Amino acid sequence: MGTTLGEGEAPGRRQVRLFDLQGNHYEMGYQQGLQMREIIRHFFSHLRDLEVLRRAKPFFLPLNVYVSISARRAEREMMQEMAELYPAQRARMEGIAKGADVDESLLCLALSLETAIAGMDYRLGSCTAAGLEPGRSALGEAVVTKNYDQPLFFQPYYVTRLNRSAETASTLDVTLAPLPGCHDGINEHGLCVSCNRAHGTDLPTSSIPVGVLVQEVLERCATTEEAVAFLCAGKRASGAILLVADAEGDMATVELSPNFSGVRRPEGGVLINTNHYRYRGMLSYDVPRNAFYAGRTVPALRGLRVHESSEMRYARAEQLLSGDEVFSLKDLLRVFSDHGESGRGDDNTVCRHGSYFSTTCSIIMLPRSRRMLVTYGHPCNSVFTDFLDPFAREAEDAGGETEE
Repeated sequence: MGTTLGEGEAPGRRQVRLFDLQGNHYEMGYQQGLQMREIIRHFFSHLRDLEVLRRAKPFFLPLNVYVSISARRAEREMMQEMAELYPAQRARMEGIAKGADVDESLLCLALSLETAIAGMDYRLGSCTAAGLEPGRSALGEAVVTKNYDQPLFFQPYYVTRLNRSAETASTLDVTLAPLPGCHDGINEHGLCVSCNRAHGTDLPTSSIPVGVLVQEVLERCATTEEAVAFLCAGKRASGAILLVADAEGDMATVELSPNFSGVRRPEGGVLINTNHYRYRGMLSYDVPRNAFYAGRTVPALRGLRVHESSEMRYARAEQLLSGDEVFSLKDLLRVFSDHGESGRGDDNTVCRHGSYFSTTCSIIMLPRSRRMLVTYGHPCNSVFTDFLDPFAREAEDAGGETEE
């Protein structure tokens, strides 16, 4: 289970259990579906509580009918392309469906939510991330930190997986229980990737969610240079802003729209990502800076400027990480637990306490040490579980039985 980092004896809001999956992609998927069956089935039985589906459906359709139609449509749009481009993840989905005893179309629906949530009224909610080069880290190695901001609906379904692959690089990642891909992870080579949502205004020509692309990068690449090239070339259905770092301390931000990409490098030893593009060549594909939430969006967001939170979180993180200071892990936790000048967390603070978007998961990754710390909750009041190089145990266990 790992050790904990923090003060006091109170546990985090949810225990961070490590799911140990082994074998080829179908076998890992089957184990994921079997071990997470209860939580996966709970997810699909409670989709009626997901606001984005309620607001997207035509008023005359019952929600269960709309969910069924949406699932079949997602399956038609996605499965063939997945099989052609990313057959390993397609095999993993087949295994998840079999192990959890759910229809694969529902897994396609879960994957499609990534695009649907971002696309509805440009709903850019999620995440503040920062990377420190080795010279700015008290540990002498690069550090990537991420607050994952989502509607609270998703928090019960986060899982942390160790994928001990027989076919590709092994990975340690955080994802939603029904998904084959992930939003944050590190691999056995020390390459780590952290994904923030963004919305490119150019029309997609692919149905592949960015989370599948992140999983493929972790399984196929060993260095930042390789990962950047793979991400820029990969087909995807939506935009994203990804922070990539490797064991040598090389670090980059990759900004993606459905069809275009740009790459940023650290300034002053720091990279910061929120949810708006910063690379000059990507600005024309971003949501306009004067766009406001309106229409069918949730009442909590109506009338707000779309980029307001993203810009304010970026500015605050930049202020806290500026200068020549060297940061320890506890220093970084203070930054990512920050509630602004007022000391009261809200929708625009790094540690986000909004009425719709809230920090539901926080992650720290150290690529050289191949170490990841995770909590399912706000970093300001949760204890992190520390997974220190689980790949070392993988090497020790090679050819023998493993324990979860």
